Amino acid sequence: MVHPRLDADPTIRVSDLSLSYPAHAGGREFQAVEGVSFDIPKGDVVALLGESGSGKSTLAKFLAGRGPDAGEKSARIKFTGGDASVLGVPMAKLGRRARARLTAYVGHLAQDAGATLVPELNVGDILFEPIVERSKHFDRDALGERIAEMMDIIALPLSKLQEYPYELSKGQRQRVAVMRSLMLDPTVLIADEPTLGVDANNRPKIVELLRWYRERTGATLVLISHDIGMLEALARDVLVLQQGRLVGHGDINAIFRQADHGYVQKLAQALRATAYDEIAEE
Repeated sequence: MVHPRLDADPTIRVSDLSLSYPAHAGGREFQAVEGVSFDIPKGDVVALLGESGSGKSTLAKFLAGRGPDAGEKSARIKFTGGDASVLGVPMAKLGRRARARLTAYVGHLAQDAGATLVPELNVGDILFEPIVERSKHFDRDALGERIAEMMDIIALPLSKLQEYPYELSKGQRQRVAVMRSLMLDPTVLIADEPTLGVDANNRPKIVELLRWYRERTGATLVLISHDIGMLEALARDVLVLQQGRLVGHGDINAIFRQADHGYVQKLAQALRATAYDEIAEE
């Protein structure tokens, strides 16, 4: 069995990758990603962009090793061609044990993470849960200090640790979910809309948390977001998907300014125009 190599460079390697969803209710198999190739160097921060339905979340979930996690068979991602590796681990035929090993080092923030926090657990237990699931022996004091530092960065009082998800606002739940995705100190973090539902005042605090985490660990980050401020603050490179195909790849400023592909320019303009018209969280 291939073990994750934390020093693998590039951290993520994708070659002519195609992904689909199984045929459902008499329909045909749906091709979500088609013939995509790119490398992500160790320690890089990459933005993954594209309109709704472009294949971003499918690609993110697959690279995070969460492809088989969906409850319904029709929602499980199917590898249909090409090649991909994360931390040196081939993703094509990832067995259960290999996947468990890989996901200890690859964090994944799902798009609806804030809305799916376990309702029976308070915030403190939600944050401890990923660690308790992996090991019964850890330094609770050191972990408590790290949680306190993270709570400070995202402007949540420590008293919130005793509260349950239903007692928090939508934006507060999302901030807790972002913290939770960092609890195992992932070498790679793949985050799908980390600022979703967070109001304009608090979005920069998530940027600050991700920057703090990266400076502390040197982790590789893949970010899907409509939050142009966050992307420009954190990402260096951008990958642009359209209908499952890669249509742009390069330096974030160059791609946004002088994109040859009209779709990329329209996407950048749309992001700037909306800059996230979210309802305030409080």
